[in-house]
Amino acid sequence: MTPEILKSFLVDATKKLGWQADEVAEFTSPDFRSRPAQPDVKSLDGLFGLRLGDYPVVIAPIMLESPDQVKLSLKKLHAQMVVARSFMREREVINAHLFLCATSPTPSGDWKRLVDLLERDETVCRKVVWIPKKTDVQGSFETFLGRTFLAMPWASSDSVTGAPLDETYELAERILEKHGLEKKVAEQWVIKADQLKDDAKSLVTELVQAREASR
Repeated sequence: MTPEILKSFLVDATKKLGWQADEVAEFTSPDFRSRPAQPDVKSLDGLFGLRLGDYPVVIAPIMLESPDQVKLSLKKLHAQMVVARSFMREREVINAHLFLCATSPTPSGDWKRLVDLLERDETVCRKVVWIPKKTDVQGSFETFLGRTFLAMPWASSDSVTGAPLDETYELAERILEKHGLEKKVAEQWVIKADQLKDDAKSLVTELVQAREASR
């Protein structure tokens, strides 16, 4: 399996959310933005740059062979992500991700430790590793997807009606009392906040009047 397949799956998953999905070739450029191209600097192979909604992503292949090999690859990918960040919007840099497409590891290899090494390292950006299963590519992608910002846990959860809102109101009242309001005023504040939640100006006036009346 290749990073190109991962790119295709990610684009489809993003569009299902109703988000924009665009390929951004600049994220894989070997040269920083606004700097002259360096003829001796080579691009890394197999990389793809994407903007999935508000999230900039670099997709790259990774070999799970040994800790030393993984660390060397990670060093190169960090350097690439630093370059990619120069092409990102300021507000989205914090959301940058490396999605790593791994070759199928041998059963006897210590690949779980290598994946842990990769994903625990949040230097420069967050990282998530996909190990595609040849016998269940789609299933392995869904598992990977569930660990990313594209997951939709709400889609499979049952809606809840008739939740015990009284408990929430009581908690709010206790917090207000803790900060100096009389119990009666705290009760009025919670009621008014619920009634006027879409009218901030009137809410402030009502809260002030309720407190003044108690003095």
